[in-house]
Amino acid sequence: MANTPNPQWTRHLEGIADELLHLSVACDLRLRDPGVIERIIKNDRSVCGRKNEIGFQKLRKLLMATYDSLGKAINRIGPAETSEIVKAISEHLAGRRDAHVNETVEHERE
Repeated sequence: MANTPNPQWTRHLEGIADELLHLSVACDLRLRDPGVIERIIKNDRSVCGRKNEIGFQKLRKLLMATYDSLGKAINRIGPAETSEIVKAISEHLAGRRDAHVNETVEHERE
């Protein structure tokens, strides 16, 4: 992601995204599936594929804080740059999430 604008905001938002990915794996859920984020914000633990109370609460709090960080980024660097950063991070993490899921499936088959 070396070509993304504003390295400070890129690092900040990338750190948040990495932790969201980690927590979504720990809770066995896919944040990009329709309605998942809304259910998490509404404190619906049934969205998780495995019981992880601490992980779910951290995920919920971080999701709510993410909206605040995105709002600040939009105010400080503008919506276009923020969108560009988010798109680059999303593409990067989608590959990591898919790789982790495939690795987990292969491990379970052994």
